[in-house]
Amino acid sequence: MNLDLLNKLLGASASFALIVGVVVAIMGVFVATQTLRETQKAASATLVLKLRDTLDDDRYTKITEDIQDNGPAHALLKDRGGKFRDIDVEGYIGNLEDIGYLVQEHVVIEKMAYDHFSCDVEKAWCNADVQRVVRDARKADRGITAASDPIYGNFERLAETYLARERQTCNDLANQ
Repeated sequence: MNLDLLNKLLGASASFALIVGVVVAIMGVFVATQTLRETQKAASATLVLKLRDTLDDDRYTKITEDIQDNGPAHALLKDRGGKFRDIDVEGYIGNLEDIGYLVQEHVVIEKMAYDHFSCDVEKAWCNADVQRVVRDARKADRGITAASDPIYGNFERLAETYLARERQTCNDLANQ
């Protein structure tokens, strides 16, 4: 009888230890998930701030101000009376393309990107010379993914998303 009781106690103890182990493992996964989320937020914030610094850097300050301070019809390109070459505009919108990619791939937190870049993205996308540079780059692209993954497609998607979110069009931005 004592052996039977001992066997039952050992079985119950093993079951209890298994349950405690599962609970501890679940708590560990929960803590690890929370830690991962916090790490992702910190990394996202760091990346967003670095991208903001890039757009605010001396190299892009003038083009950023020119786009922000003027309407969509404002000339950016030298051949239309503006101050910039095509390559300057391409460099600037290349950063916005990168931001669009990072948002699409969830590398940066969408709200954080929106808060820091929505105005830059919308105003740049709506500028006629930016549209011209995008159109010319797409015409020149002979790659096999030109139709499925067009040049500056992430920038375009991001701009359209931000404009739709604010229920605005490029014409609305022109009237502000």
